[in-house]
Order: sequence, then C-alpha cells, then structure tokens
Amino acid sequence: MVCMKSLNNRLFFKSKKFILSIVLFSIMLITALLGFLNASKEIRKIVSESSYNFLEQTALLYARTFQIKIQDQLAMLESQSRYFKDIDMNDYNAVKQTIMSTKGVGEIKSIAVANSSGMTINYDGKSSENILTKDYFQKALKGIPQVSSNFSLDENGEKVLTLAVPIYQGSNIVGVITGTVSYSILDDIFSVETFKGYGYTTLSDQTGTILVQSKSQKSLCKQDNWIDFFSENKALSIFELSRIYYDIQKNRSGSFEFSIGDEKRITFYNPVGLNNWYILSTVTADFILSEQSKISSITMFQILLMLGVFLIVIIIISVLFLQKLKVEKENSRYAVTSENNKTIVFEFDLEKKVIEFTGNTDYILGENLKELPISQFERISSKIHETENNLIDIIRNSIKNGQTSFTSEFRLQGIDKEYAWHRLNLSITYNENTHKPVKLIGNLVNVNTQIIHEQELQQMAMTDLLSGLLNKISFEKNVSNFINQKGSSSICAMFIIDLDNFKQVNDKLGHTFGDQAICDTANKITLVFSEKDFIGRIGGDEFCVFLCLKDTVKDARSIIEQKANTMREILVEYYTNGKDSVAITPSIGISLYPEQANNFKDLFKKADAALYTVKNSGKNNYLFYNSEMKNKGESVYE
Repeated sequence: MVCMKSLNNRLFFKSKKFILSIVLFSIMLITALLGFLNASKEIRKIVSESSYNFLEQTALLYARTFQIKIQDQLAMLESQSRYFKDIDMNDYNAVKQTIMSTKGVGEIKSIAVANSSGMTINYDGKSSENILTKDYFQKALKGIPQVSSNFSLDENGEKVLTLAVPIYQGSNIVGVITGTVSYSILDDIFSVETFKGYGYTTLSDQTGTILVQSKSQKSLCKQDNWIDFFSENKALSIFELSRIYYDIQKNRSGSFEFSIGDEKRITFYNPVGLNNWYILSTVTADFILSEQSKISSITMFQILLMLGVFLIVIIIISVLFLQKLKVEKENSRYAVTSENNKTIVFEFDLEKKVIEFTGNTDYILGENLKELPISQFERISSKIHETENNLIDIIRNSIKNGQTSFTSEFRLQGIDKEYAWHRLNLSITYNENTHKPVKLIGNLVNVNTQIIHEQELQQMAMTDLLSGLLNKISFEKNVSNFINQKGSSSICAMFIIDLDNFKQVNDKLGHTFGDQAICDTANKITLVFSEKDFIGRIGGDEFCVFLCLKDTVKDARSIIEQKANTMREILVEYYTNGKDSVAITPSIGISLYPEQANNFKDLFKKADAALYTVKNSGKNNYLFYNSEMKNKGESVYE
C-alpha cells in the first residue's frame, strides 16, 4: 500500500513537472514570438524607410544631373552672344558676317541669331524662319535664358531641344541667340542602370507627356503620356491620380505605389527645375523591398516551425522537452538572410554583454561568428575604414540622446581584404523604468553596388561628359575651395587654352571629328599636368588648368613657361577626312596667383585677357597677363 502510494506520488510529481514544463514552454514560446514579431516589425520599418530614401535620392540625382547638363550648354551659348554686343542687329550683312565667324561650341549645333522682330540668320549665313511667336524667343527677350518645352526635329530628322539666351548691348536686349542640342546628349544620363535593371527613369512635362525614358524591359508605360496610361489602365484611383496631378502643378515632390497585373511598383517624382519638367524614378516593389519581404516570409516560417515543435514536444518527457526548447531557441533567433548572403542580423544584448549573429558573417565580417562577447567587439570595429572610424562614437551619442533607431553607411573590410560599403540599421530598446539602453537589434547590409551607383551619378553632375574633365561649374568650385584653404602660401598659375581653327573642324569635317579633337586635347593636357592640378573644359573648345607649385620651388615662372611650351608642341594636330584637312593649334593665356590676383574670378579675367591678346596677335602662342592687356568682355564665369 505504501509502495503504491509512493508510486502514485512519483507519477503525480512527474505529471505535475511535465505540466509545469508545458506551461513554462508556452509562456516562453509566446514571449519569444512577441519579441520576434516586434523585432521583425522594427527591421521592416528600417528597411522600408531606407528603400524609399534611396529611390528618392536616385530621382534627385537624375534631376540635378540633367539640370547641370542643360545649364552648362546655356552658359556656352551665352559666351557666343558676346560676339554681337557691338553689332547692329538690323544690319543683315553685319549679323551674317559675325555669326559665320563665331567659333564652335561643342555639343551645341545649328546656332542662329534673331533680332527683336524674330528675323533669324543661321550659322551658315542663311536666313531662316521667323521665330517671333515662339515661347522660348519671347521669354529670352525678357532676359530669361530658355529651353524649348518640347523636342522638335531638325533638318536631318534628329530630335533636338532649342536653347535661347538674350543678346545684350549694354543693359538693352537687342536680340536672341539660339542653338539646338541633340537628344543623344541625354543618352549618357538616362542609360545609367538603376536597381540592377529593375528600375527606370522618365522625364516628362507637367501634363504627363513623356520626353525621355530610360530603356528598360520593366518599363510599363509604352505610350506618350504616363498620366493617361495610369488613367486608362486604372492603375491608380481617381482620387490618388488627382493628388499626384495637384502636387505636380504645385511643383512638389512625392511618391506613389501602383500595380499592373500582379506586379507592384513604386515611383518617386521630383521637379527638374527647368520648364516645369519632372523626373520620375520607378522600381518594382518586389526588388526594392526584398529584405523586408524576406523578413516577412522567414517570420512566418519561424511561427509555423515553433508551433510544430510545440505539438511534438507535448508528447515527450519533460527533460527532452526542455532540451528541445533550448535547441529551438538557438535555431530560431532572427534567422534572416538576404540575396547573395549580403545581410546579417544581430542582437546586441547590453545586459548580458554578448552579441548574437544570424546570417553568413564570413561574407561580411571575414569570419564565422554566431556569438561574440562585447569585450571582443574590437575585432569587428577594427575592420571599419579609417575615414569612418568615428562610427562607434556616433552610435554612443545617439543612444545618449535617447534615439530609438539609427542608420549609417560606412566601408567595412571583408574576407577578401577589400573595403565595401555597408548600411547599418539599428533599433534601440530602453528599460522602461531606468531609461537605460538594454538591447540593440539590427541588420548589416552590403550596399556597395547602390553606393557606387550614387557616386557615378554625382560624378556625372561634376564632369564634362565628352572630355571626362571637370565641367565649368565644378572647376570653379574646386579652384575656389583650394584658394580659400591654402591662402596665399602657394605659387599657382591659371591657364586658359583655346583651340585655333576648331570651328573649321566642325564645319569642314563634321562634329564627329570635332568631338574627337576635344577628346584628344583633353587626353594630351592631362599628360602635361599632375593629378593634384585641376583641369576642366569650360566651353566648346576652351580648356582651363590651375597649376599649383610648392611655395619652396625656385624659379616658378620658368616651370610654368615649360608647361606652356609643352602644350604648344603636343596640342598641334591635323585632322582629315580624305578630302579636307584642318590644322589645330593652341592659344594660351596665363595669370599668376597670388602675384596678379587672389581669387578665382580675377585670375580667370586676367588669363582671359592674355588669351585675347594672343588670339589678336597671330594665335598659336602663349602670354602672361600684364596690366596693359584688355579683357575681351565678360568672362564665362560672370
């Protein structure tokens, strides 16, 4: 009887223990699920915000690049308008003679001049149509440089934009100079691949009429107007379409989502800053939100996995149950991976002083890690690029300020010992009572391709697309920054190089030879100067170099003369198409810093005055500026 009672007690105890284990497991399971779902929600939020931000930045960079490209062409055209500052615009022969003697301006073709009545003479001296009623002509007469709102066809059937700038005589506007820009110059801008081919970019006007669109198989809008496309295909509600149209009329930026068939897409729209044109950057939602989608699917997988384990564990003894629970906890902790193993997820437990990892840490961190004591965190932080090694201090300051999330981009050394760009997304949890940080949950994503893409777009905004040199705007900016930083402790020289007979190359041999001459000249100039010198193309056939010598150098003028003589020798070139031939020579004007000027604009004016003297003295030579020289007029930087 006693034995039976004892047995019953043991069974009761085991049963009670088993039930208790199940209850404890259930509580732990529910807690884990809630924590997992909360962490997943935070990570999804971080991924979504960073994705939309990258889409917005892509649209902004496209808009800025396009704007700078057009403004650069307008500046070139303005430089040509000064040839008419002393010409009677109603004197047909005088206007004809002047326009036929102007020099070429690179990417601008079909230059024409019109008086205030709209009567036009082309660059070849022939009369053309009256443009009095053209909108760009009327606005240019009011002193506002203009770009035609639509593409037109030139005499060769090529799509072109028309640029127009006023011609000043003193403070009076007496006419307009126009030039056409080929549609093809936009190809370099709109041919940049976005989102690995899953995105595309569109240039349109305020009515939705498409002017230019990047070539992509993912482009859905095959007709001329994207607003009509969305309306006809009912991809957007009338309310949403009205909201977007209202934003565009008010020159606002924004975003919207739409679906065609089973595919969802996201578009960000931003004004260009010219003619009320808009840039639309579009990408498939499945691609840009891939990390978020993976987190969702993996979360569901973990939920189902945990429920399955729960049902299995119910029928086993409590010891095995507890062991299984421990294994399951290890296997189910934020198992997040991404495309090409480029993402890892981590939990930084500040109370336990340990970091737990999930994902292929070999690829990103260069070593296989599942858990790491905080005391050994320096092993990871030492891999951060030296220019961004203040990242840890920034995170600490963010925590001190009570931030709940943090995002940053930095370079990290991988298994191949090469540095690649990564994006860190953090969610910071605080103790409700003490308000002290207790846990950091986040992911680390390889975004090297995206960052390089952004850098390429930024480089396009700074670079002359034909020559590969600095453009006019970035040349002035770089030189001015250098002068402001160095002060007057350095000995420097400003060179302005103009190609003699360049217009004949374009007129006799064609623009293909003209483009080749520009590229050849750019390559030769880079051979004469070092990487620390600034070299730019500031006009059609005008180049500019800023040479800086050490303040300890002896006989600086002799070194500068040597550079000028070298350019006189190597920039001489002959071009022929078998029928006609043209010889190109350089004319060079030089000014000295700080001897003759201590700022960019004065340096440029004086070098330009020296160049003007060379051009009027037989060309193919160089001269240093002196006080007796007169400038030809306003510089291209005014």
